[in-house]
Amino acid sequence: MPRFLLLLLVVLVGCATQKPANAIHLLQPQNFYSFLRDFGRDKDPDQVFTWESGMLHISGQHYGYLATTQTNFANYKLVAEFKWGEKTWAPRIDNGRDSGILVHFVGRDQVWPKSIECQMIEGGTGDILVVNGAFLTIDGVRKGPGIARFDRPGRNPWDDKKGFRGPHEIENPHGQWNKVEVTCSNDLISVSVNGHHTLTGTNASPTMGKIVLQSEGAEVFFRRLDLYPMAR
Repeated sequence: MPRFLLLLLVVLVGCATQKPANAIHLLQPQNFYSFLRDFGRDKDPDQVFTWESGMLHISGQHYGYLATTQTNFANYKLVAEFKWGEKTWAPRIDNGRDSGILVHFVGRDQVWPKSIECQMIEGGTGDILVVNGAFLTIDGVRKGPGIARFDRPGRNPWDDKKGFRGPHEIENPHGQWNKVEVTCSNDLISVSVNGHHTLTGTNASPTMGKIVLQSEGAEVFFRRLDLYPMAR
């Protein structure tokens, strides 16, 4: 083989096998503070949020969240792995198990803060919500500034009942782990669930902020929350 072809092959192989950017492993207690609607910041008397051998357990008993102490996350791919537990709480005892990953949270702590949400709910995981002042455009439709939802294709018909699985379900069966990926690139946000692309939005506002894991009436576990920085 001519020397220049050999060098070209080495370069191509090197590019093909190049590892992604080093992950930032967010799933550590020192990276977060808690906020609960009935108690405020860093007051968790019923231990809604507990850490067990590197895994996060959210009981769902009170509405609120864990939010990153870092406030300016932008241009990244976020990879999360979660599964539902058994326990549900009023007022959603018989409703679909519900949680979510919020990105670009800015402003004051509240339920729910200004942000863009990758919805996690039985039968609708992979939907996108714009929350309390945020904006996003999908397929030419712009929503905001109140709370508004973009349904992922194939989601409907949907029923807000515990254990619901839709006709085109992409979430794994109850008790199994699911992988959610949220890509935030400048003003673009894209979501996939278990390798299935759901929605891509553009003209997002805001375009940076905190990252949030919700407590919303259902027990949920996270075993991974890795952030891969991307070039601007």
